[in-house]
Amino acid sequence: MHKLLNYFSLPTAIIGLILASSGLLDISSNKIKISTNVDSSNQINKLYSEKEITLKGPPVSEVLSEKIIVKIRLKPLNPKIISNIKNNNQINVNSYLSDNDFDYLSSDKREFVKTVLPIIINKNQSILLTREFLKELKIKLETLKTLDNNEVLKLNKLARNYNIKYSNKHKLDVINNLLLNVDIIPNSIALAQAAIESGWGKSRFATEYNALFGEYTYDQNQGVVPLDRELGATHLIKSFNSFDGSVSSYFANINSHQAYKEFRELRNIMRNKNNFSNINLLVTKLNSYAEDNKYIETLNLVIKKNNFNKFDSKIISY
Repeated sequence: MHKLLNYFSLPTAIIGLILASSGLLDISSNKIKISTNVDSSNQINKLYSEKEITLKGPPVSEVLSEKIIVKIRLKPLNPKIISNIKNNNQINVNSYLSDNDFDYLSSDKREFVKTVLPIIINKNQSILLTREFLKELKIKLETLKTLDNNEVLKLNKLARNYNIKYSNKHKLDVINNLLLNVDIIPNSIALAQAAIESGWGKSRFATEYNALFGEYTYDQNQGVVPLDRELGATHLIKSFNSFDGSVSSYFANINSHQAYKEFRELRNIMRNKNNFSNINLLVTKLNSYAEDNKYIETLNLVIKKNNFNKFDSKIISY
């Protein structure tokens, strides 16, 4: 059983963190409904096409009562890795997702990808809009040295959502910290993890509880007991009202939890160099996602075997 830790964490003992568990899309049966009450399609597509996305091509956990202590073994990124990520000065080209993009998949996989991938793409496009807002705030702070009350409230709310400390911190520092966390998770990676964790959408947790990523929770009102849970264990699998809720929770976890700090740091380097071409390298920073020692190998294999890289440059219209 894979262990996907809840996405909010608070520092506690020297050796770890105590975690506490806590969409624009509404999934019902096999229908996908996309809400458009936030941003225009032109704005979203413009942002996405301008972004640096040309994607082609554990810590040990101990369960104590209702708390999880995670031993994080963080180390600086290898300088050789950084030097191998070259600057990309080319304009990135994206294309709209269409039904023809799924023709090569088997019927079962096709149904799963057609249902889940639009939710993932939508979430990434929404995140890019949030990044644009943060960059606008940064420019305003650097020029006018101040923000209005509404902007401060929005900034503080984002900081809370992404587990960023903002009290008694300069707002520029808060924005810079947020820009490290508020970024895309390549479509191919998120899709492959959903496929692995949910058995291509056929697991009991996916079909009955809309849980695509096997997230753990200790809130009795938010989860369901795993059938193979070990004696004495108290964790539940987090349940959701829809697939979009599961996807949002997954994104929040990867983009805020301490266990994925190296993932975010490497992603930031790729962002600054406008080069997301090495997805396999980014995948290696998800080793904390599961207890399986071969999880990274499996994840890369699912991406490669199913040609999920082709979806990394895809966008959706509204």
